[in-house]
Amino acid sequence: MDKLAHKKVLLDTIRLSEGATFECNEEAILEEYTQKVENTSSEAIKVLSVFGGLFASLFFIGFLAITGLYNSEIGLLIFGASFIIAATAINKAVSKLIIDTISFSMYAIGFILLAFGLYGMDLGYNFIVMLFIIIAFSALYVTQNYMFSFISILIISGGFLALIVLNDVYTVVHLYIAMCTLLLTYVFLNEAKIIVSSKKLSKLYNPLKTALIFSLLFGFITLGETILTTEPVQMLWLSSVAIIAIILYLISIIIKINEIAEAKTKIIIYILSALILSSTLFLPAISGTLLIILLSVLVNYKTGLAIGIIAFIYFTIQYYYDLHFTLLIKSILLLSSGMVFILLYLFTSKQLNSNEKI
Repeated sequence: MDKLAHKKVLLDTIRLSEGATFECNEEAILEEYTQKVENTSSEAIKVLSVFGGLFASLFFIGFLAITGLYNSEIGLLIFGASFIIAATAINKAVSKLIIDTISFSMYAIGFILLAFGLYGMDLGYNFIVMLFIIIAFSALYVTQNYMFSFISILIISGGFLALIVLNDVYTVVHLYIAMCTLLLTYVFLNEAKIIVSSKKLSKLYNPLKTALIFSLLFGFITLGETILTTEPVQMLWLSSVAIIAIILYLISIIIKINEIAEAKTKIIIYILSALILSSTLFLPAISGTLLIILLSVLVNYKTGLAIGIIAFIYFTIQYYYDLHFTLLIKSILLLSSGMVFILLYLFTSKQLNSNEKI
């Protein structure tokens, strides 16, 4: 039985179980499902298409530079605005993967041209960033296409980070990370509630989920890469506190899912988890990537799991070469964390084996 026939059978089953009170537009549901299948690609392919579109846009920008368009700020503004409007209109009218990639490239080119045009008019970085955030919000309202929504959300989050860096208020990065962490956790744990709340939110859910992961990672990069700031970000533990609290909350959910009722077992799990997380108190990027991995495993989100693992490896390597800590301290922290991980693994394996015997 193909998937379309399975959907028809599923609707018939629901209709029989609910009785005469059940009403639905079967034709519209099947038509939308067919259209979705025809344009389906994995999230990994969509994300790669986004970055491929960005590279293509950069080459096109280089071509425009050769033609001398950058000599006219008005020309840049006109072309930039035209590209953004045209890309949004095309994306709203046509829903095909190849068209999505083309319109996304136009969208990215429009923002780049607009940025150069506004910069040439000496309007100030803050004004340009705020304008981009407003445009990205507007694009999200008009069209909820995956690629458009993904890049628009990144523009919004990147805009807030840019405002923090441009205005030298680096401690606000901790607030940014806390907000991203809370929002990411809420989105992951409330998928059904968000999808049924409105049609637009249901379309925005997948790109929002992926974009929030990248937004959080960009916040960690801002914390770690001091070349982006005129001074290192202070009080790194502030970001870790929010992340660690949420991880402990997720552990309580996992305990409930696995129906672990024995108080002694719960205490041991919490103690081992706290020991692991305490070693990341001044390394929010490490605990943050652990949070991404944990959330992805909890909701079976493979793309997020892959991103989380890659980010965890990257930030671990970055931390090891961080000159703010001595080699001895880093070695002790890594060794102790590894030992606690092994103890936690052995403990959970023992519990699972004992449950299987029962």
